[in-house]
Amino acid sequence: MPDAAIYSPPFVQEQDFSARQYRGKRENQEDYYAYADAAEPGEPSLQRLLLVVGDGLGAHAGGNVASYIAVNAFVRAFHEQQGSPAFRLRSALDAANETIGLITARMPSVAPPMGTTMLSVRISHRRMEWISVGDSPLFLHRNGQLMRLNADHSLTPILENRVRQGLMTPEEAARHPERHTLQSAVLGYPLALVDLPEHPTELQPGDIIIAASDGIFTLEHKALEELLSFGCQTTADNIAEAILFAIRRVNNERQDNVTVGVVKIA
Repeated sequence: MPDAAIYSPPFVQEQDFSARQYRGKRENQEDYYAYADAAEPGEPSLQRLLLVVGDGLGAHAGGNVASYIAVNAFVRAFHEQQGSPAFRLRSALDAANETIGLITARMPSVAPPMGTTMLSVRISHRRMEWISVGDSPLFLHRNGQLMRLNADHSLTPILENRVRQGLMTPEEAARHPERHTLQSAVLGYPLALVDLPEHPTELQPGDIIIAASDGIFTLEHKALEELLSFGCQTTADNIAEAILFAIRRVNNERQDNVTVGVVKIA
């Protein structure tokens, strides 16, 4: 249903929404993303956006193939479904997961299953809904403050809770070899954890939304927050380029693939 009787200006590619990728130090780019027009019937084009980011699991068979297949299956299923945004997002996720499962079932039994994380965001000028599985982060930058909105389905939150309980030091948690192990991912099996908020997030003019793969965590939270504060006066493509430039400057010898999707709210 339209957000208002009077439509907002359509989102403009590169100016209002954009994405960039960096392979990092990996042999292959195993991330995949897609933007799609999510306008409702009767609305002008690009009143709403759908952004989907998949981060293929490198230790599994065909991580780059898994993210490509899952993202495209998600977008297709989202447009085929009717109903509330939450229902469509969940149905699309289930379709992507089922597609991965069907392909895995045809692979040799000795091969590990295909897998990917998945983050999808449906955005209008007034509100945002999302669904996510895995550790790909969704950030909202507002009035100089950067907030992560979606749940982290890696072991990181569990380790951080142990630090708060005094069961390990922050240094031990940061160096833990299983810190980035996923509790949930799109593998074709029943999904262990899914983040699908009951209510949409209301947006304000000046908000910046970042949907990314976990390679963005090369940047400290404060560094990303400060970078986005300077980005309020520029375009979405410049913000995406600036984030990747900052990651390259760190020159992490184990830099993971990075995908950065940016949406600016006018």
